[in-house]
Parts: sequence; C-alpha cells; structure tokens
Amino acid sequence: MRKRKIITLLLSVFSVFIVSAFMDGFDVLADISTVKATGTLTSIEDDGSVIIDEKGYKVDPSVVVIDRKGKSVPLRSLSFPAKVRFEYIYAKTGFIIVFIKEVPQ
Repeated sequence: MRKRKIITLLLSVFSVFIVSAFMDGFDVLADISTVKATGTLTSIEDDGSVIIDEKGYKVDPSVVVIDRKGKSVPLRSLSFPAKVRFEYIYAKTGFIIVFIKEVPQ
C-alpha cells in the first residue's frame, strides 16, 4: 500500500514537470515574430519553395494563401506574376513563408 502511494506521488510530480515543459515549449513558438513584406510572386519551384522578387523562400506546410477575392486557395492556383503581401519567419533552414495574400495590381 505504501509503495502504491509513493508511486502515485512520483507520477503526479513527474506529470507536473512534463506539462510545464510543454507549456514552455509553446511559449517559445509564440515568441517567434513574423516579418511582413510585399513583392511579386513569379514562380513556384519543384521543391515547393517560391520566388518573390528574385529571392527564394521556403513555404510552411500550413501556409494560408488568400486570393484577390479574399478566399482561401491552394498556392498553385495563383496566376503568375502575382503581387502579394506575405509574412515569413526566419528559421535555421532559412526564410519560411507562413501567410500569402494576393493583392490587386
């Protein structure tokens, strides 16, 4: 009976540490600031990256793409060249776009 109480206590303490570690991890992700920019999207490369104003950007798999009508669309449905506003973050692997909105030219 005593072993059971000790094990329960240890598991409770361990759970608190695990939950707090996850919360700290989420706070780090929330602190990543995005950079806003505008440019002309000219192409989508075979590897999924995009070219905006002759610079290459990787695209986050969960990217939000909004067309001129304000509807969410797949990235490949935009016609080129497209004037866009976009937001990106800097990661160790380079610039990663998280939001693209097509604007009227």
